[in-house]
Amino acid sequence: MTMKGSAFSADRLLAIAFVLMVTFILAGVSAGETQASFTGTSTNPTNQSITMTVAPPAAQNSTTSAAAGVVNLSWTATPTAPGTGHTLSYDVLRGPVGGPYSFVANTASLAYSDTPSADGTYEYVIQAKVTGGGTFSSGNSAAKSGISDRTAPSKSITCNAAACSAGWYNAAVSVTVSGTDAGTGMGSVTRNVDAAGQVSTGGASATFSVSGENAGHTVQYFTTDAAGNASATATQTIKIDLTAPTNATAFTSATPGGGNPAGTVNLSWTAGSDALSGLAGYTIHRSGVVATCPATTTTNYPTTYAAGAVTSIQVGGMTSGSKYCFYITADDNAGNSSVASAATGPTKAR
Repeated sequence: MTMKGSAFSADRLLAIAFVLMVTFILAGVSAGETQASFTGTSTNPTNQSITMTVAPPAAQNSTTSAAAGVVNLSWTATPTAPGTGHTLSYDVLRGPVGGPYSFVANTASLAYSDTPSADGTYEYVIQAKVTGGGTFSSGNSAAKSGISDRTAPSKSITCNAAACSAGWYNAAVSVTVSGTDAGTGMGSVTRNVDAAGQVSTGGASATFSVSGENAGHTVQYFTTDAAGNASATATQTIKIDLTAPTNATAFTSATPGGGNPAGTVNLSWTAGSDALSGLAGYTIHRSGVVATCPATTTTNYPTTYAAGAVTSIQVGGMTSGSKYCFYITADDNAGNSSVASAATGPTKAR
């Protein structure tokens, strides 16, 4: 019986020794966000078990967004010293806000630039990893969110707080360039007036003045978001004419002959001119019934008639047989008006 017991005990000891040689024991795992301890058999010839506690990075910095959807990450080093024969690196994990997180990359540095496949808000955690004689990883660092944004902002332009006109202005124009961005938000607005050089203003809008007579002021403009994505450049032409046209000359009035409508007067003149925006037409100013012509003011001549770029017109609406006086002003395409002509009349309406 003793021999059998001894043989049985030897068999049991051999089996136990065999199991110890081919298995490893993983112990002391911590899944928290401060540290994790992993124990495993090493590859050394004596098959010794090694335990190492690895802390996550001490802190993860706020992310920054860059053009083309890039999210820049950085962090401070883990306080864990890997020791001789071990290599320290970091795993970058990404996920939706609140997780779960998936592995993105491993890096030996303290920074990484990630480019998710689509725009949006993501959350990142960093794990410290020690390799050599086994692999030991920390828990997650504190999470930081980042925005992937590869979409350029919109842009718009207004002149004097309204849509910019293709026509003419007769004073300096207040121009506002604005942008909106649904991703990282607006970064700046840039304009270049008359090729004088680009000027950028931080924020979502910039207001500036375009002035001086010119048949073709140009405003080139674009917007940039906080990530650095820029919109395409657009160009707005602004035309300014500050000078009134020269007025008509030889302005005369006459009573129409037979066959013309009652209450009418014929007017004629020699054309005025405008060197920049061009002559648009004329405004005829008429008095009430008078015996002599008063001073040429809008108060004394309250009734007006619009005439195109012509040199004669018949006006009506008067009392047949009564006398009236008239004066004329020339108008250009920017809305400038000339000084008043001398009055003509009194002329009897037919």
